[in-house]
Amino acid sequence: MSSLCLYIDSYQYAYYTVINETTRGNPMPRFDSTITLEQPTTAACCLPGITPRLSDSEAQAAALLLKALADPARLQILDVLAQHERLVCVCDLEGIVGVPDPETGQRPKQPTISHHLKVLRLAGLVDYEKRGQWAYYAVRRERLAAAQALIAHLGAAR
Repeated sequence: MSSLCLYIDSYQYAYYTVINETTRGNPMPRFDSTITLEQPTTAACCLPGITPRLSDSEAQAAALLLKALADPARLQILDVLAQHERLVCVCDLEGIVGVPDPETGQRPKQPTISHHLKVLRLAGLVDYEKRGQWAYYAVRRERLAAAQALIAHLGAAR
């Protein structure tokens, strides 16, 4: 006979005794007991009064903003738009932004770029103006400043 100890979680282990009886050639474990280890006291590891500085609605708005920024093509689009004071046509972005396809080496086409611009527009990061069949975009610098402030706020100590 031998003993076997299985980890359940940080504070519990199940002890089994492996007996010599076999089922299809495998030893059969017999459950003996579960042992619970003493949990550390709250004072030893947990700080009192921990609360998030962002409310639920602030966290949701921040997540929308950061999700819009969390894409290489959208970051490149913002970079191009931020370099210009005037409006930039969506056609000017085709072939210069977005990660190239690994097989073809081609950058995303206009429909994909328009999708990324829509995400940026919904997050309030760009404005646009429709002229005939083309849309022209500009970065909203105050929203980029808000993103910078959010990241600085998250990195700041209380």
